[in-house]
Amino acid sequence: MGKASKAERRAEREAKRAAKAEAERLAQEAAARRKRLMVAIPVLGLVVAGVGRFALDDDRVVGFSILVGFLLFLGVSLAGLGGSVQPRDGSRAGSIDFGNR
Repeated sequence: MGKASKAERRAEREAKRAAKAEAERLAQEAAARRKRLMVAIPVLGLVVAGVGRFALDDDRVVGFSILVGFLLFLGVSLAGLGGSVQPRDGSRAGSIDFGNR
């Protein structure tokens, strides 16, 4: 029940540092995946619209594919934006700002 030795404390610090680095690496990979998805959705929508226009010669398919592609892009981009925002620290008293009174 005594105090942890210097080597144990150092090992704990190293483990925390490694865990933090791993979490940061995973967050960067997730951000890169979201960016690739945000590029792939409009490209896919334009490909479907092109197929609808030139192969099927149907303007309704073009309009519908552009609409669906835009809505998917909007959803993915807003989800990526919301996922990248850090939550505020509610435990600190200074985190609540009521403005000038």
